[in-house]
Amino acid sequence: MRQRHPYDWDDLFLDAALDPGKWLGALDTMASRTGSSRGQLIGVGAGRDIPFNMVTSFTPAMIRKPESHDWYSETANFRVAASNRQVARGHYDPILHEDHYDAVIPSLASRDYIEWCEEIGIPFGCQTNLVVDDFGIVGLSTLRSRRDGRTTPAQRQIFAEAAVAARRAVRLQEKLEGHQAHLFAGAFDAIAINAFIIDARGHLLAHTVAAEALLQSGAVRCVGQSIDANGAPHTLRALIQELLVEGGAPHVRTMLAATDESEPLMIEGFRLPEREWSLGRLPHAILVVNAPRRDRAGVTAYLSAIYRLSLAEADIALRLFEGKTRPQISEERGVTSETLRGQIKQIYQKCGVNGEAALMRRLAPFFA
Repeated sequence: MRQRHPYDWDDLFLDAALDPGKWLGALDTMASRTGSSRGQLIGVGAGRDIPFNMVTSFTPAMIRKPESHDWYSETANFRVAASNRQVARGHYDPILHEDHYDAVIPSLASRDYIEWCEEIGIPFGCQTNLVVDDFGIVGLSTLRSRRDGRTTPAQRQIFAEAAVAARRAVRLQEKLEGHQAHLFAGAFDAIAINAFIIDARGHLLAHTVAAEALLQSGAVRCVGQSIDANGAPHTLRALIQELLVEGGAPHVRTMLAATDESEPLMIEGFRLPEREWSLGRLPHAILVVNAPRRDRAGVTAYLSAIYRLSLAEADIALRLFEGKTRPQISEERGVTSETLRGQIKQIYQKCGVNGEAALMRRLAPFFA
């Protein structure tokens, strides 16, 4: 009889960490190999700027239902209750399963979540915490139907092996997300732009060397984990808040108040293109002190830094803003129309827009 080789979970989950679009595929593989209908990766906690919940073979409405009914509390959700009970005892990442659910179900204040799980076919499963920190919890689960049955010890062993790799992958993705702010700061330092990088909670993630001088002088002050300064028509804190709120402006500017020894400073805030989901560590907006140079070289370098455009893509974006047609741009840059079409598609994607009109609105602040 041929010996069964263990599955290489590291290849599967680390690939997802490098390309987050592959997480659902990884979860689906985990579910299949444990005999489960669905796999889940969930992030909860007030510290996570973008809470996420990925479940294979779930519709968006199914994912939103527990949120709309407040079923993520330990008084309503047996999965949350079982996890919280273990965390309270100092056990942060055990493999929890149906026996643990059975132990907490009698203490729930309502059976609504239980009945919903029966209705959609996920009454059983197992779970573990991948990360428990100040940002909240990242959890991994299999969700099972009555046809799947309760998990067996062998299935839980496979899940435990997968969880080890998933934990490494989540931590890697968090580090990659966290380093992006410092990569931005380094890029701005390289082109002598004075900038602060903030996350979706308004917390300061990184800043350039020149921005450090503003903090040292008191022109910009730290307030907890965020920054503030007097200004008109907005304080710096109000400008940041406008960038944070849903539906807020993608670009805001204000004049910081002058001190006795300095001139007033213009500061502009730019919201970065949104990702479909993240683990909560991505930069959300960039605050630039003093407007970038409006000449072609200055704006091209700025667009390359803020939106990760290549120099060629930044140049094409500027030519589009100048009103040049695509045939003109193809001829001037010496590329085929097909190549140009692909480059423009990349520009839209990187700038977080869905067409040329939206791109023009995105570029307008750089020339205002």
